[in-house]
Amino acid sequence: MDTTPPPRTRPAPRTARTLAAVLGWSAGAALLAGCGAPAPRQDAARNAAAAFERALTASDYAGACELLAPATREQLEQEEKRSCAEALSGEDLPRGGPVRGTEVYGRQAMLRLTDDTLFLSQFHGGWKVVAAGCTPRPDRPYQCTLKGE
Repeated sequence: MDTTPPPRTRPAPRTARTLAAVLGWSAGAALLAGCGAPAPRQDAARNAAAAFERALTASDYAGACELLAPATREQLEQEEKRSCAEALSGEDLPRGGPVRGTEVYGRQAMLRLTDDTLFLSQFHGGWKVVAAGCTPRPDRPYQCTLKGE
């Protein structure tokens, strides 16, 4: 009988786990979000989303890039082989409009805007956009135009 322990697997990088959690946002997490997410955290997530939307509306793509999560920014630059600002200017992201709903759970947030859904994660420097241009799909994760892996 072989008593060799199974090989240890390394956990996924934090950004990958974060993105998987965000894009796989479940109804259960959404329900838990209403259980005590402090108003200041919700406000901070809303403010970050609003700043991102303002930057896009003003065509301030460099400013919008500063509000992207590092993995999202890197993914965009790698896929487009251009700077973040240049690549973001070519993305067909909807201008989301005002925030209609905010759900915060742990270090993750989902913000439903009038014409978009944004996913954010909390970093040391504040809330950053992990995914944008997201549309819901029944019984499946959201489909997002802009996201990191």
